Amino acid sequence: MKQFKKKMKLKIRYTLQIGVMWLIATVSLFGQNCFLEDFTPKSATIPPYVDSAKTVQSPNVTVTINPDTLGEVSKYILGNAVAVWEPNNQNNPTLVSHLQQLAPALIRFPGGSWSDIYFWKGIPSDVPSTLVDSYTGVPAAFAPQPAPWISLTVDNYYSLRSQIGAQGLITINYAYARYGTSAHPANQAAHYAADWVRYDNGRTKFWEIGNEDGGPWEAGWRINSATSQDGQPDTISGALYGKHFKIFVDSMKAAAAEVGATIFIGAQIDNVNETSSWNIPDRTWNAGVFSEVGDSADFYVEHNYFGGGINLKTDVDLARSAVNANITFIRGDIAIKGAYSKPVALTEWNYSEVDTSLTTTVLTSTANGVQAVVVFCEMMKNNYGMSCRWLVANGGTGGMFYDNNPPAPGTPLWNPRPDYYYVSYLQRFTGDHTVSTTVTASPVYNDILAYATRFASGEIGVVVVNKGNTNKVVKLATGNIGVGGKYYVYTLNGANDDTYGKSQAVVVNGFGPTSVPWGPGPQSLDTIKAWAYPVGSQIKFASPARSVQYVMIESGSNPVSVRNEKQHGIVNQFALHQNYPNPFNPQTNISYSLPRASSVTLKVYDILGREVMSLIKSERESEGIHNVTFDATNLPSGVYFYRLQAEKFVETKRMVLMK
Repeated sequence: MKQFKKKMKLKIRYTLQIGVMWLIATVSLFGQNCFLEDFTPKSATIPPYVDSAKTVQSPNVTVTINPDTLGEVSKYILGNAVAVWEPNNQNNPTLVSHLQQLAPALIRFPGGSWSDIYFWKGIPSDVPSTLVDSYTGVPAAFAPQPAPWISLTVDNYYSLRSQIGAQGLITINYAYARYGTSAHPANQAAHYAADWVRYDNGRTKFWEIGNEDGGPWEAGWRINSATSQDGQPDTISGALYGKHFKIFVDSMKAAAAEVGATIFIGAQIDNVNETSSWNIPDRTWNAGVFSEVGDSADFYVEHNYFGGGINLKTDVDLARSAVNANITFIRGDIAIKGAYSKPVALTEWNYSEVDTSLTTTVLTSTANGVQAVVVFCEMMKNNYGMSCRWLVANGGTGGMFYDNNPPAPGTPLWNPRPDYYYVSYLQRFTGDHTVSTTVTASPVYNDILAYATRFASGEIGVVVVNKGNTNKVVKLATGNIGVGGKYYVYTLNGANDDTYGKSQAVVVNGFGPTSVPWGPGPQSLDTIKAWAYPVGSQIKFASPARSVQYVMIESGSNPVSVRNEKQHGIVNQFALHQNYPNPFNPQTNISYSLPRASSVTLKVYDILGREVMSLIKSERESEGIHNVTFDATNLPSGVYFYRLQAEKFVETKRMVLMK
């Protein structure tokens, strides 16, 4: 008994030490994360199901679910946005019912560029009647938008959120700090925002100052400096925005304190290298923002619109690449410029409307839904704190729900489009911690993506995306992760699909549209049953071309092994795997996969980003899985990072040395 207690004390001490190390690492690298301060473990809900027979075909793709944890999933990742300029009041029973099914954790308000001309409680007396046109420099008539004239008023927004149980992100009118005609327009705009915080009275936790204000399409990008009473320059800069940002923060947080609320405020940054941009303010935007804002921002804000390809595969590849490139740039720019590390929020995004010939069909197609799933999953994998997908409803094509006045014949108001179904099932099948996956295929097939999360209740949620034009059979290998007796599958694909993947209707487990466009109807989420299969010795399912599978694996103690697939299968993508063991003392094994012969560099860094060891330096390695032993005998205990670079592939993972 004494020996048992001694072991337990050692185990507890060891666990606490690891926890402290990870906490220090997380705070140091990414800053205090306001999006995880109310993190709540998530329990899975087994869907309604019908017992089904597994496919008799042999798997030709294996997805290995690894035991390493990539991070906690912020509840605010799967967020949406409303626009006040929509013609019909979005706070209505039909749309509310659909949103209750969707269950978004957060809704952004009042809009994008409209936030820079929007006045939440009427138009102040110092708002001018004209604004300088950013492109011509000529004054033009200005039509500010007062909230009381718009159907989705502030109170309607609060009511909508209350009914669906969603948190909020409010975008403050920053441009008023530029074009206001008072003696101190920045102070006046900040006070106006602070009044909103008081009125809000703790209902909204997240706020952002402005929308894309570094772009000339925004009001306030350019003003007439000759008439500016506080000497502001004609054109905005990152430094000026950063200086004003602190004024907003001071006023708004003081107002929050008055009503006993805690709020978090985000600052706008660029997500790509803009040093040679055609838009002059962008060239130094981040440097100016970081230098002026200091530690006053709670999070950083970026925007992006993804895709713009000829087919579904291109749409997905472009978006996936952009998400990873954006977050890599942002974290690198923070380090290079010595800025404070903060969590990142992508507060406006959707499919890019670059190709106008495709816009109408793409934004209402299954391709948009598949792309949304991949973007959400890549953000989770990269530890984003929040995202707000544009847009809940739209009379055009960019909304998740149809809104038009009057509605077109045969299309009910608020009817959901395909992306609604893709995102709804993602919400239900996403756990609270992301884990990594490895995909192998024989013969080579590069068009399967796989994402996995774990629930606090023990279940595993897996999302498989087949972005290619070939039907596949996928096997899930859980390794040392125990599973239960059943797994449940939903398959979403396009009706009457072709190789472009731009179908205008989604099919869920064989159920497609009946009397209304785009899908089987929002009530289908509760009535269409998952296909349930016994785990047995193999978890496998069909993955049709251009489809998504949502898989829930019951919790239990039965591991389903990969059966040496890594040795006998063919590697079809670059991958850096989690070291084993981890934590370690003093040696650990690091493995990586190469789909073809490549030049490889593998280095180890300490928590301050200093290189401590070069394990492989620009060496030519053959295709396959490779293993390297890292010996840390001469290094102190702590958190370390190992980084693999092979061709254009770059990935970094964490490990803990415990002596």
